[in-house]
Amino acid sequence: MSALKSNAVVVLSLVVVRLQSALYSIISDCDETYNYWEPLHYLLKGKGFQTWEYSPEFALRSYSYLWLHGLPAKVLQLMTDNGVLIFYFVRCLLAVTCALLEYRLYRILGRKCGGGVASLWLLFQLTSAGMFISSAALLPSSFSMYITLATMAAWLNEDTRTAIAVTAFSGLIGWPFAVIVAVPFVLELLFRKRKFLDFFKNALLYGAMYGVPIVLIDSLYFGTFTVAALNIIRYNVFTSHGPDLYGVEPIMFYVKNLFLNHNITLLLSLSYPLVVLTAACLGVRNTKNRLSPMQGLWLMSPLYLWLFVFAIQPHKEERFIFPVYPLFALGTALLMDQLFSHMRRILGAGRSSFPNRLMGFAVLAVALCLGVSRMLATSMYYRAPMSVLSDLPSTNEELSVCYGKEWYRFPGNFFLPPNYRARFVESSFTGMLPAYYDETQNGTQIVHDYFNDQNMGHPHMLFELSRCDYLVDFDKGAFYDELSAEPNYSVDRKTWSIASSVEFVQADESASFARAYYVPLVSYRYLVWGRYNLLRRNKSKPIS
Repeated sequence: MSALKSNAVVVLSLVVVRLQSALYSIISDCDETYNYWEPLHYLLKGKGFQTWEYSPEFALRSYSYLWLHGLPAKVLQLMTDNGVLIFYFVRCLLAVTCALLEYRLYRILGRKCGGGVASLWLLFQLTSAGMFISSAALLPSSFSMYITLATMAAWLNEDTRTAIAVTAFSGLIGWPFAVIVAVPFVLELLFRKRKFLDFFKNALLYGAMYGVPIVLIDSLYFGTFTVAALNIIRYNVFTSHGPDLYGVEPIMFYVKNLFLNHNITLLLSLSYPLVVLTAACLGVRNTKNRLSPMQGLWLMSPLYLWLFVFAIQPHKEERFIFPVYPLFALGTALLMDQLFSHMRRILGAGRSSFPNRLMGFAVLAVALCLGVSRMLATSMYYRAPMSVLSDLPSTNEELSVCYGKEWYRFPGNFFLPPNYRARFVESSFTGMLPAYYDETQNGTQIVHDYFNDQNMGHPHMLFELSRCDYLVDFDKGAFYDELSAEPNYSVDRKTWSIASSVEFVQADESASFARAYYVPLVSYRYLVWGRYNLLRRNKSKPIS
């Protein structure tokens, strides 16, 4: 009975924390909006933005992946057509899925690595800001993270068939590069266990089982034979420019980003190989540990392989590391378990109890404080784009809500009431913007001349400012300069009035620590705020 209660507490904790993510985390990447939420909106409601990746001539994205989320959303749509409710319903489904997969891995870690490792991993997962932003995101990289949880559980459980099945599913319908996580597992299966026949038999079986319907669905939508997984590999690996037109960053981009999302668990998980190898060189053995140090190092190898592969790529994005986020917590748990064992060996079981508890509490306290502080900061400081549209009134005529310099913060058509359309007006951004799908029966099959894979903008995507009924603008307090490509429209009160306004942190003007972490009574002193405004066009000149 006590075990059942304990398991129920673990499940409830995971579900509650992940639902907090679904309800309060922001959309941190415009790729999530335009490449996933918008095509999903089109599938459900017949209206939405299309990016060049969904143009049939490129076909880098899979409609099969969208329908994984679209089917339950379609069921909800039979009861309500409220876009915001559908948006959060899908997010909550993702959050619960993540929580259940985490629970399964927790149980298997307890059996294979010991209750201490499992409990530590769970606590670090719950306090991880990285898991907060990734667990409910509608991104293939988040989907691949779910598969990582399932793969690690199957690997530890020596369940070859499940490990191959979920890896094949992830690579074909989600993100093909996610199979990197399974490389150590496959090498072990082929060269240590010598199960060549099992591997190839199951790989072919599940490859065909998932691949055939995925290809059929995508070919139907694109109007030509399409294997989206191969297309994205070809574009990223075998074209002259690949993905390097976007987001080219130095390696410090990942160092800073991963520290914000994982803080002390980043440092400890990366230190784990050093501790294991040092102990091995000194001949120090563990006591009472189910998993040997070398087995633990092999279990962690997908993290180190993943970081190596993506650190050397010029194109760097936060979401690219999502698939291995659970492994930062696992590496930290294994490291602490190692250190606890060494302390018991050196000091004895009785005398090591206090220092081990002190060390454990110290690490958990740092992870908890920095993790929760980061979660609160992202939710409180940067939520305005998802809330400012809530004051749009109902209308029977088609109205335009325009975005200029704030185009990349548009949360999606799920947040717009019926009869509103988002539009883009000219700004300093000259790259490729999305355009609305043709709202016809074969809208996904039409090739448009305004799409390209060179990130070159096209006038088709731009809308005349004079035709905008509403405009979303970030007011940083600057004066109005009509000659600027990105004027501060909020101060042009002859043309616009403020329909809704929400505080939004000016990140470039605020102190680095304050904008990254919320510290009560402290952070606000070092933050510079602007106003995120929904502007309404004045119908007539104001009376002076």
